[in-house]
Amino acid sequence: MNRANRNIVSLILVLGFFGYTYSQGKTAMNAPNFVIILTDDQGWNALSTRMDPDISESGSTYYQTPNLDKFAKEGMRFSRAYSSAPTCAPTRHSIQFGRSPASLQIWGADNINDFDAKANESLAHILRSNYPDYKAAHYGKWHVGQGPEILGYEFNDGNNKNIKRSSDPDNDPKHTFSLSDKATNFMQNRVDKGEPFLLQVSYFANHLFFEAKKETLEKYTYGRSNLKTPYHNNAVWAAMNEDLDTGIGLIFQKINQLGIEDNTYIIFTSDNGYEAKYDNGKPLVERGYYNAYPLRSHKYMINEGGLRVPFIVKGPGIPGNTVSREPVISTDIYPTILAMLNLSKEVPIKVEGANLFPHLKSGGKSPINRNEPFLTFRYSKPDNAHDIAIIQGDYKLLRSLDNNSIFLWNIVEDMGESKNLVEDKPELTEKLNNLMTNYFNRHGKDD
Repeated sequence: MNRANRNIVSLILVLGFFGYTYSQGKTAMNAPNFVIILTDDQGWNALSTRMDPDISESGSTYYQTPNLDKFAKEGMRFSRAYSSAPTCAPTRHSIQFGRSPASLQIWGADNINDFDAKANESLAHILRSNYPDYKAAHYGKWHVGQGPEILGYEFNDGNNKNIKRSSDPDNDPKHTFSLSDKATNFMQNRVDKGEPFLLQVSYFANHLFFEAKKETLEKYTYGRSNLKTPYHNNAVWAAMNEDLDTGIGLIFQKINQLGIEDNTYIIFTSDNGYEAKYDNGKPLVERGYYNAYPLRSHKYMINEGGLRVPFIVKGPGIPGNTVSREPVISTDIYPTILAMLNLSKEVPIKVEGANLFPHLKSGGKSPINRNEPFLTFRYSKPDNAHDIAIIQGDYKLLRSLDNNSIFLWNIVEDMGESKNLVEDKPELTEKLNNLMTNYFNRHGKDD
């Protein structure tokens, strides 16, 4: 089927679904499926496809990710996508509830058992309470304060945290392929029974410790060694990253085999930037450039290197091979999926994420409307820097809670956060600092 005919079929399916729900009440007949693919510690430029076609460093010439490259050409990719936090647990909570870690009172990975949200406000619960025919599944790394079944995922493989090593690294490094098998089996069973589904697959790759298939590692150790760069040069990581791409490709392949490609939305992103500990405890002026270059720093830091991640969406009515340079964040997944189901009126009042569906359908032309027109970030642990930040439009302001120093950058022109504009733009600095301070004061944390 050519692309024009497939777009017509997609439109018919979407219109058919909404027409049916309007005339018959809430039912899942002809409803779209949803697949959320969440990777671990996979930085902004970890794909061989550029997140921004105009920025050469936004993709890798050493790493190879052919399945995600093809996926990017079939959907919309976002060059300024952010995880809700520079570490895993807060971001994972934000996906389930559509709220910032500050709103949820999740400040790191240590206090996750006491987050500020009700289980029945989770994405899976809201979806399934409105459309009971849906089946929901989560497989892989969870790292949320309540188990997946409590949050509405009746099919799951448990309350998993980090699994550092695979029991079969030669065939199943980081459990990547066994996770893909669980996901594809779930989809097969749902299609066999005529049940629409919400599926989240949360891979353990590319978290420490690094492991890869022997043949993939040999490819990067020898066959691609001449393509290493000063920032992308770890053969084990590169091989693990390609094994991850291969595992994700099995999900794409299964969707095609089942004939549900024209009725399935796929959202792909990562929980935070690349793993590293070089800058832990360092003031901003001493933080460096690593795998995420030209972005500064890495995981655990609310610099761009710790927060900016790949983000790609594909599905019915979304033009292929399109790029958005608008800021988006992992909290946006929640209201976007509900909007795709015509459930925007069911979104809980505390949800902060934005509905990206109009932006996606328009190929990036429609504006993204937020209840509060900015993004905020905070992360602190005893051995790390204590920073808060706000992004609004082209600008980002970061304030150290250790010494109260303030930095302002135009992150469109200066994504490496190298030129502090505080003295050049005092009014903007004051405005953003007040917005940020008021936000964190409302959520009980500004020190």
